[in-house]
Amino acid sequence: MIVRTAPAFGKTTERLRQRLGRRGVLRGLLAAAGAVAVPLPLFDLMLNESGTAYAQGVPLRRCYVTWFFGNGVLPGMWVPKATGTGDNWALSAQLQPLASLKSQLTVVSGLGHGFSATGPHPDGSAAANTGAGTKNQTAQLASIDQIVANIIGTTTPFKSLQIGVTPATPDGPETTLKAISHTGPNAPLVPEFDPAKVFTRIFSGVSSTPAVDPKQVALANVKGSVLDAVTADIKELDQTLGATDRMRLDSHLQGVLQLENLIKGMNAPAPSACVPPASPTVGPDSQSEVPPAVNTAMVGLAAMALACDRTRVIAFNYSLPAAHIYYRKLASNMNADFHNTICHGDAGTDSDQPRVNTGVLFTMQCFAEFLAKLQSIAEGSGTLLDNSLVYATSCTSWGKVHTTNDWPVLLAGKAGGQFKGDQHFRQANGNLSQVLMTIGNAMGANLKQIGLDSGHVTSELTGLRIGS
Repeated sequence: MIVRTAPAFGKTTERLRQRLGRRGVLRGLLAAAGAVAVPLPLFDLMLNESGTAYAQGVPLRRCYVTWFFGNGVLPGMWVPKATGTGDNWALSAQLQPLASLKSQLTVVSGLGHGFSATGPHPDGSAAANTGAGTKNQTAQLASIDQIVANIIGTTTPFKSLQIGVTPATPDGPETTLKAISHTGPNAPLVPEFDPAKVFTRIFSGVSSTPAVDPKQVALANVKGSVLDAVTADIKELDQTLGATDRMRLDSHLQGVLQLENLIKGMNAPAPSACVPPASPTVGPDSQSEVPPAVNTAMVGLAAMALACDRTRVIAFNYSLPAAHIYYRKLASNMNADFHNTICHGDAGTDSDQPRVNTGVLFTMQCFAEFLAKLQSIAEGSGTLLDNSLVYATSCTSWGKVHTTNDWPVLLAGKAGGQFKGDQHFRQANGNLSQVLMTIGNAMGANLKQIGLDSGHVTSELTGLRIGS
C-alpha cells in the first residue's frame, strides 16, 4: 500500500493530475540544441490509492525486453537440480550471480528446437526469437519483441529500441547473426552499440538515420546540461509534489545527470562554438571485450527508456550470436577468442569447461546488473521489474558441439502479476517456441499459434503463466 503525504483529492491535486496525465515531461531549451523534453518517472500522484492502476482506472503498463547473449552455456552447470518454487529449488552454479534476484526469476528448462539446415548459430538465434529457422540467410518471421511491440508499443515515442553492448562480429553473412530483432523476412533491426547515440536518440527524438551527421546533434556537443534547461519546470513541479514524489523526482533527475556525466565525461572541458568537445569517455566497444563501463551505460539507458515510457519494448543485445568475444580482463588465461578457441576448442564436458564457465558467469553478472537496475526503480506499488518481463536466451545450448536441447531460457520480472517468480519450471522435451507463445500472450497478444515447421506450436507452456 502506498502512503501518500499529499491529499488524495482536492482541486490542487486534481489540476496537477490533469496537467501530468499518465506521463509528463519537463521542457526547456539547450543553448545549441533547441527544445528538450525530459520525461518524468511514474509518480504516486498519477496512480489510484492502492498504486495498482492510474488514477483514471487504466491498468499500469507492462514492459518487455529480450536480453540476448551469444555462445550458449554449460547445460550441466546451468540447469537447476530441482524444480518447484521458493525454497523447493536452488540456483545452479552458473546462475549464482543472480542470487539476490531469485524471487524475480523463472528458470525454464527442458526446451529445445529442431533447426540446423543453415547453421547452428543462425538457426538457433532465429528459433529462440522467432520460432522458425532461417531461409536464404534470414529470419522467416517477426521476432517475439516485434510481436509484443505491435501490442504494447504503439503509443510511445519509440515502438521498440534495439541496443547492444559489444558489436563483436560473428562469422557469416546471415542477418540472424547481426540482429536478434526482425520485423519479418529480410528485415533485421540492427542494434546501436554507441551509448552517446542511444542517449541522444532517446532524449532528442532524433531518428536513427538522421539527415545530418549525428555527431553534430549529440548531447556531448551542446552547451549546458539537459537539467539546466528544465530548471524552471523542476522548481514549479517540486512545489506541488508530496514528500514521496519529491524523493522520486530527485532520484530520477540524479539518474539523468549520472548518465549524462557518464557519457560526456565528468572532467570534459566546456565546449565552445568552434572547438569540438572531447570524445565521450564511454564510447562503443572497439576491442570485442564487452567493457563493464559500456554495459553499465547501456543498462542505465535501457532502464531509463522504460521508466520514462520512451519505449516499452527493447531488444538488448549483450552479445550477438556466435560473437567472437575476448574476455581478456577476467583472467590471465582468457586471452583467446571465446567462441572459436574457448567454447569449441577447450576439452571437457557440458559441466566441465572452466574457461567457458568464467565467461558465462561474467555474462550473468552483467545480466544481474540490468535486472537490479529495473528492480531499483519504484513503479506503482512495486518496481519496474515487477511490471516487466525480461526474456534471456542464447543462440545455442552447449556451444562446444551446438546442442539444441536444454536451451537456456530465463524469464525475469512478473509482467504485472502474470508470473509467480522464484521458480524452476521444467518441461521435458518441450518446444522452444512454446515459451515464445507464453511470452506473447502474457503481454496481451492472444496468440493461437506461433512458429514454422518443427517450431510451429499451438499451445503455451501450461502452468508457466499464472492462470494458464
